[in-house]
Amino acid sequence: MNFNFHNDSIRGVLRSFGHEDAEVDNIETFVTFARLANGIFREMDTDFSKLGASQGRIIVLSLLHCHSPHRMTPSELAEKADVTRGTMTGLIDGLERDGMIERVAHESDGRMVTVGLKEAGRELLSKIVPYYTKLIRSCMSEFTPQDHKMMKGLLGKMKGGFERSLPKC
Repeated sequence: MNFNFHNDSIRGVLRSFGHEDAEVDNIETFVTFARLANGIFREMDTDFSKLGASQGRIIVLSLLHCHSPHRMTPSELAEKADVTRGTMTGLIDGLERDGMIERVAHESDGRMVTVGLKEAGRELLSKIVPYYTKLIRSCMSEFTPQDHKMMKGLLGKMKGGFERSLPKC
């Protein structure tokens, strides 16, 4: 991936509109970060689709695995995964159709359902974990312990700025 071509273009456009170098640096850093993250997720999605998985499906299976042997309600899953209930319903429907999870009537309230992990879901996770481990090891191979600490701090600052930019509801 070559970020420099795009960053040179962006830098030129911003300067032509009178932006200061500090703002150009902010935007260049942000765009580089966003493009890298997008590239990583795009490659992961391509690899996951070969296994019949997606980021969303893996998150649901991981939550259920960590919560096992207890089951979770769809609304609990949606909250923990930070997605809408509608999105979670679609994920659950697909995972259930593929035999990865099962819906069972809630033990104390028959109007509700709970969701549990089936063996096929555990098997998919067992294929995904080595992939994640290898990818992360490769991406982080040149980081020192000091780099990790610095990166966590910088990402924390970026997250804080992003959260401050969100509309207050």
